[in-house]
Amino acid sequence: MKKPPFHKSVHFTIKGLMWILKTERNFQIHIFGLLINLFLIVFLSLSKMETALIIFCCFFVLVTEALNTCVEKICDYIQPEFDSRIGIIKDLAGGAVMLATISSVCVGALIYWPYLRLLF
Repeated sequence: MKKPPFHKSVHFTIKGLMWILKTERNFQIHIFGLLINLFLIVFLSLSKMETALIIFCCFFVLVTEALNTCVEKICDYIQPEFDSRIGIIKDLAGGAVMLATISSVCVGALIYWPYLRLLF
């Protein structure tokens, strides 16, 4: 199979990102979290290292959410009816998102706490 030209590959990638942004509530929630963090980065004047860590964590959560959605869609395609084995696979993928989110919240707390403590 011939690979599509680069610009078409980028188009397909953007199409996938737009689809997940329009259809997946949890992805939308994580995007909202990214926007809040971008505001806090500017408002609190975080250092370059702190900014890099926060942005990395935000995108780590977004990537795991996208992969979770992929796993769910594949499982639904393979087995549209309820199957406890498929349920475990979906739960594991959801658990990966939860782990990414928990670790990101911990990093955020460590970075933001000294700044927020000074404000109050």
